[in-house]
Amino acid sequence: MTLNGPISPANQTGPASQTGALQLHQLRAIDALYRDRSVTLAAARLCVTPSAVSHSLRRLRELLGDELFRRGRDGMEPTERAHAIIPAIREALGLLDSAFDADFDPAVAGREFRVAGLLSMRMLLAPVLARKLEETRHSALTIDFRQVGDSFIEDLEAGHIDLAITVLAQPQPWMRSQVLHHEEIALVLRAGHPRGDGPLSLAEVASLTHVKLRGTDFFRRAPGQRGGSALDTMEVVELAVALAQERLEARVGIVVPDTISALEVVRQTDMICLCPRRVAERHGGGDIRILDLPYAAQPSPMRMIWNLRQDRDAGLRWLRDIIAEACREL
Repeated sequence: MTLNGPISPANQTGPASQTGALQLHQLRAIDALYRDRSVTLAAARLCVTPSAVSHSLRRLRELLGDELFRRGRDGMEPTERAHAIIPAIREALGLLDSAFDADFDPAVAGREFRVAGLLSMRMLLAPVLARKLEETRHSALTIDFRQVGDSFIEDLEAGHIDLAITVLAQPQPWMRSQVLHHEEIALVLRAGHPRGDGPLSLAEVASLTHVKLRGTDFFRRAPGQRGGSALDTMEVVELAVALAQERLEARVGIVVPDTISALEVVRQTDMICLCPRRVAERHGGGDIRILDLPYAAQPSPMRMIWNLRQDRDAGLRWLRDIIAEACREL
């Protein structure tokens, strides 16, 4: 099997040094190691022995002139070369796998699709996809929706989920993505709030108590933030920066895991909250007032994200098309 692009041997002399000397099982081994960071787990994924994976890794190191993986605190850590070649490997494996896939027919297919998404997106898409399943009454299709969280990148990489629907500023090289829409952020408060429905100033924003959404639930992380259950989203950071320029600070009263919970808190209290305008318009009802931000903020790109290796998967293409069509009608 010959791969072009960044996969090339360190020494170009001799037939064994050619990229064509790479074997399919070796490419699957490096893909599994990259996913699982463990020889034992990679072997289990491939249904081979750990010694077989170790042998493939040794041969790849010889062919490519790079260590590829080093033992670290979190298992087998990829080198820069491994990071660089994994997109090409996954694209090649996906192309090969798709060559043996039968055409996807939702009327007869038996398959489970696993989709991680924000609550607001699940509320939008679940009825649409359920209606599509009703149209194929005799199929054995199942769509398993779950909450997106901090682990969604690892879950996509490991194959635990097929799609993620969330906001990600810069997808990684081994990902494919499609922007479904851009979320404009607004401030929401209840109808009849003591401060009225007029435009808010930064001073007023600082004087009111805020409902805060967990960073794990929606939108972009602030730069450098990883893990944890209550890290700030970029929207919260943008607000904090705008307030800090006026030597002000927001007061947080309660932290909730999703926008629907936040709207309910706002509806029954005098607290305010940052919220996607579309979500507030769709789920806020007459009890919620939506106000423009008193500072500049960037819209957030809501993406549908999948693993490059599944780019040609006919079933997932069918699912992605339905999701994209539903979002175009927003």
